[in-house]
Amino acid sequence: MAATMIPFPRRSEQTPSEIEQVIRKWLNKMSTDHDFVNHVTEQMLVFINQYACRTFEPAFNLPAPANMSAKEADAMLFSIREGVDQAAEQVQEMINRIVVERFFLEIELYELQRNEKKVRLKRTH
Repeated sequence: MAATMIPFPRRSEQTPSEIEQVIRKWLNKMSTDHDFVNHVTEQMLVFINQYACRTFEPAFNLPAPANMSAKEADAMLFSIREGVDQAAEQVQEMINRIVVERFFLEIELYELQRNEKKVRLKRTH
């Protein structure tokens, strides 16, 4: 029995403009500073495009005995699909956590950069 490629389950994806709207909505609740909102949004979109939108398709090469019955082969294929689906959910959950952590990191970085600029301005005056 030849192994079958089981694609990583596709999630219903949001469009880039929908993702941007959600990010801006969150940031606008935090601040009315347009520079802050624009900067963090741009950084998040770059991060999401570079890292969070990659696809993952595991390939299996599972040799099965030639005398495996169709029922056994179907049961094995079902188990593999279930395992891949569970792994997909775990990977998606991990990616979601990473994106949220990056969101807060970008906010922190923006605030640090803004404070550094203020300190430099005070020193020059």
